[in-house]
Order: sequence, then structure tokens, then C-alpha cells
Amino acid sequence: MRVLLSTIGSRGDVQPLVALATRLTALGQQVRLCVPPDFREWVESLGMPVVSIGPELRRPSASMPSTSPPTATPTLTPELRRQLAEASVATQFETIASAAADCDIIVAATALQIAARSVAEKKGIPYIFAAYCPNVLPSPQHAPPPLPSFSGQAPPVSADNVELWVRNAQRFSDLFGGALNAHRGSIGLAPINDVQRYVLSDRPWLAADATLAPWPDASDDGVVQTGAWILPDERPLTFDLERFLDAGEPPVYFGFGSMRAPEDLARVMI
Repeated sequence: MRVLLSTIGSRGDVQPLVALATRLTALGQQVRLCVPPDFREWVESLGMPVVSIGPELRRPSASMPSTSPPTATPTLTPELRRQLAEASVATQFETIASAAADCDIIVAATALQIAARSVAEKKGIPYIFAAYCPNVLPSPQHAPPPLPSFSGQAPPVSADNVELWVRNAQRFSDLFGGALNAHRGSIGLAPINDVQRYVLSDRPWLAADATLAPWPDASDDGVVQTGAWILPDERPLTFDLERFLDAGEPPVYFGFGSMRAPEDLARVMI
């Protein structure tokens, strides 16, 4: 079986797919990854074919991304958002369609995979959407991840989770619907009304630990919780780190990966 694993995002989005690719390869399957160009050299060093998609997000070293402070980004006006969405969707259709040319299935991770399911639909092959944490997937038990608002105004705090998901889906369709349906029409596919639901699919996978991040409704068979996709790292720890770990009680680490955090995050966490 030939599998295309596709994502757009930072190291936290890419590495779980690399872990899945490693396992699939060990089982004798053929894998190809479609990831941002930052990670091409690293993934190819693991012996896996890569197709670059989208712009560079960070410049990683041979083993890990740079820890340099992020550069300032321009103000995202509604017009700039529209232009970025159209450019992203166009790139995805072109790149993913080419990468999936001889593939039997597409696994797409993270909610920015706007074109992947349409490519799979056109090719007549299965499509799987994978989330890495429960709150990416709609549920009345939690709110959707916060997104910047076109108007700059946050949703009313009185809105319940169901209403928040409805508004989230509408904003998703407003942002990507025009570009998605234009490209779908150009390849003979019908338009989509609810872009978010279409991208997430009717039976998404939740690649998260069932103890640390369980799906809130255990009776819901519409979400397949696979467990976390973790890439083993056998590199030895540094002497200083070993000394720190041996010096006292086991430490507790809490972080947000590459997500921008407020300067007083440590104080807030404590």
C-alpha cells in the first residue's frame, strides 16, 4: 500500500506523522510525506521521500528547529486573510494532487488541510483526517480552538459550546469556501457547504493518549482514538541535564511547543 501523509504546520504537526510513517515503513508499507520545506532535510535523513508544501515556517537545524524568537507578522486584515487562503488552497491542490499521484490513501493532519480530501475524492481513494488533541474536533463537551476574528471581536462569553462550533464552522467556510469550491469545480467536483466538516470527515482519528487527552464521549464511535504517535528518540541526554534530573525530585514540564505564549506564561502556569 502506498500512503501519502500530509500536514502543514510546525514541528509538533510534522513529527507525529513521521512517527506514523516510521511504523508503516516497518510494516512494509510505502510512505511519502507532504510537509513544509523546513523539515524536508530532516525527514529525508530518515530515509523517507518528501514533497515540500507551502512556505518555510522555521529554519530547523539537523535535529531540531531553531529556537530563535519569531519575527513580527503583518496585521491580518480580511483582505490579506482572503489572499492568503486562496494562495494556500491553490498550492495545496497542486502539490497534494501531484504527491498523491500513485498513492492508495491520504492521511491528512491538522485542520489546514483544505484540499486533501478533495484530491482523494477525485482520485477515488480513502481519506483520513487526524487530529492531535480532542479540542480540534467538534463536541458539545468543549469549545473550538480560539481563532482570530475578522472583526477583532471575540465571541460572546455567553455562547455555549454548540453555538461556538457553529460560528467556528461558518468562519471556516467564509475563509476557505470560495477558494475550495472554485478548485473543486475546476476538476469536476460538487461544491461544499460546510468546509470544516468536510475537512474533518465523518470519522476522524484522534492521535492522542487516551489517558492524557481522552475523547470526552467514550460511547461516540464517530471518533477513532489511536493513541499518540510518538517518534522514539534514543539520543543520550547531556551531562548537565542528567545532573539536573539526579539532583532532586522529578521535575514537571509543561509547555506549548512552538505556539507563541505570553511573557508571563511561567507565572500563570505556576
